[in-house]
Parts: sequence; structure tokens; C-alpha cells
Amino acid sequence: MNARPWVITVSVCGFVTAALAGIKFVQISQAMAFMESFPPAYETVTVANAEADEWQPTRLLTGTVQSPEHLVISAETPGRIVQLPYRSGETVSAGAKVLVLFDDDVEAQQDALQADLNLVKTQLLRNLTLEADSLVSRDQLDILKARKLSLTAQIAVLKARLSRMTVRAPFAGTMGIYTQRVGDLMRFGEVLTTLTGLTASRWIDFKVPQGLANIMVGDTVEIRDVNGFFAGPARVIAVSAAFTEETRTYDVRAELKAPALRHGSLVQVAVDTGPLENLISVPKRSVRWDVQGAHVFVVEEAEADAFLPHRASIRRVEVRGESHDKLFISGEVAPGELVANRGAFKLEDDLFVAVQALPADQ
Repeated sequence: MNARPWVITVSVCGFVTAALAGIKFVQISQAMAFMESFPPAYETVTVANAEADEWQPTRLLTGTVQSPEHLVISAETPGRIVQLPYRSGETVSAGAKVLVLFDDDVEAQQDALQADLNLVKTQLLRNLTLEADSLVSRDQLDILKARKLSLTAQIAVLKARLSRMTVRAPFAGTMGIYTQRVGDLMRFGEVLTTLTGLTASRWIDFKVPQGLANIMVGDTVEIRDVNGFFAGPARVIAVSAAFTEETRTYDVRAELKAPALRHGSLVQVAVDTGPLENLISVPKRSVRWDVQGAHVFVVEEAEADAFLPHRASIRRVEVRGESHDKLFISGEVAPGELVANRGAFKLEDDLFVAVQALPADQ
């Protein structure tokens, strides 16, 4: 058997394989060199200082604003309106008439009874003079005295009716809006409008769930409007001694000076639920979440020959609370460290970071 053709074939195949391998090696080497010429991945962020801060654990409850001087004006007796001295929204003084119903017939009855009473008084006085001379019977005197008492009682009843026909403001305040007009017939108990006093004090009534906090008279709670803006501190002036069976809450009333809060409006009440804690505060953008929980990226110095002078280092934290613009955290962050702020969502651990601007104190 002649082996020469096989040797030639194997040699040619080996040469072709070596040539192809050499070409591919050169191509791969060139590609790697080309890739190494690109800069490493990095992201641009702003940074902020992690600051030592204090945080008070609180819970936001819903409260209702009450004006200490607030009155619902309604008709105590049916009648036709003859006077509405003030228009909606006007300010009235204490004791001023705000609603007058027709009372001419009642006044006429009172005048008639007063005339009868005056006559009885005159007759009684004359008969008392005659009694000294035994010229009048004792029974006649008793009848006149009883008649006097009866007429006096009837006049008192009419005076009470007249007092209900005119409603006066018990305090200075602002009239609410009403639709009734002079000449309209008011039914018994029909509401005309409200009267709200001019005092700047406001009561905040709210309910505290059992076990949440132990609030005492004299404590201070923080009041915020429905948008979360601070309205002022309120002092607790009354605490219910019993829980409501349906909700297991107890009622609390606090007072503050806040004329801008309207009667009946809803507010937020921040109630302290624990002791003051020493924590770290960072901007809200700095805290990110993943499957393992909350974390921040601390911007650290990179090695001396690195492409950029900073790298991102992930630090696990626990969010304890928040304010309007920052979060209070505890964990693997120390006061004074730089944390990524804007752009933190783009980072990952050990990634190069281009710092757009350092804080003023760095």
C-alpha cells in the first residue's frame, strides 16, 4: 500500500488548519485590542452628603377642624320671615338680630293680656283697701289674686314665644350662605344658615386607635393641611376617658391658632408613636429598592490608575421615616459619606461614576 497520498493529504489539511487558526487568532487579537480601546462603562450622577439627623416616629391621623364659636341658625317656631338684617357672608356683632319672624298677632295677644292684668291689679289694690273695713269678701280677693297669677303666667308664655320669633347672634361672627328671602315661610326646625365666630382659635378633633399612642392633656401634636403642609402645633386640651366600642379608638381634642383652617375641614394630625431616634438623612432620590430591600449607592474613591476617580458601592439600609424632601435611614452608611442623588437609579455595584457636582462643603 502506497502511504504517500495520505501523507500529502494530512500535511495539506494541517497546513490549512494552521493557516486558518493563525488568521482567526490575528482577528480575535485585533478585536480585543479594539474593544480595549473603548472606555469602561460609567454613569453620571449628582451626589449629596449623608447627614446625621434626628427622627421622631409618628403616625398621621385624620382630624376635623371645629370652630369654638360655630352656630347653626334655625327656626324654633314656624312663621313668616319679616326681617333678614344681614346678607350672606356679612359680619354681625354680638346680640344683633339675624332672623325676625312675623309676631304681630302674638304681640297683640300680649297687649290684651297686659291690659287685663293691669285691670286685675287695680281691682285687687282697691279691694285690699276695702278689706280693712270688712267691705269685701275673702273669696273675692282670692279670685282676683288667682286671676293675677294666671294672667302673669300667660304673658310669660307669650314673651317666650316672642323670644323664639327673633334670633340674635350670641357672638360676633360671619354669616353663612342662605337662600331664604323676606316673606318666605319658615318651618319648625328649618335651618337658615350658620354663624362662625371671628376667633382665631380652632379645635382639632381626632380619634386615636388603641395601642398606637398614649396621649395626655398638655401634649403637643403637629397639624398639617390635607396637602401635607405644616399648619402649626396644637396643644391637647381634652382626652376621652373611654374607648369607642365599634372602632376601639378614643377621642382627643387639640387647640391651636390657625384662622386659615375652616370649620369642618379635614386635616392631618401627626402623633408621636415612639422615642426620638438618631439616624442618617439622605435625599429621597438616593434610596432605591430591589428584591433584597432598600439600598443607597455611596460614591467612593477609585484606585489610583482607574479610568475615573469614583466608583459606586451599594450599601443596604432600612428606611425608618420620611419628611417632605428626605428619608431617614439606618444601616451601612456613615455621616459625611457621599451618596448618589440624581441618576442613582442607573447605578450598580462597583460601577465607575462621573460626579456632576460635589456638595459645597467637599
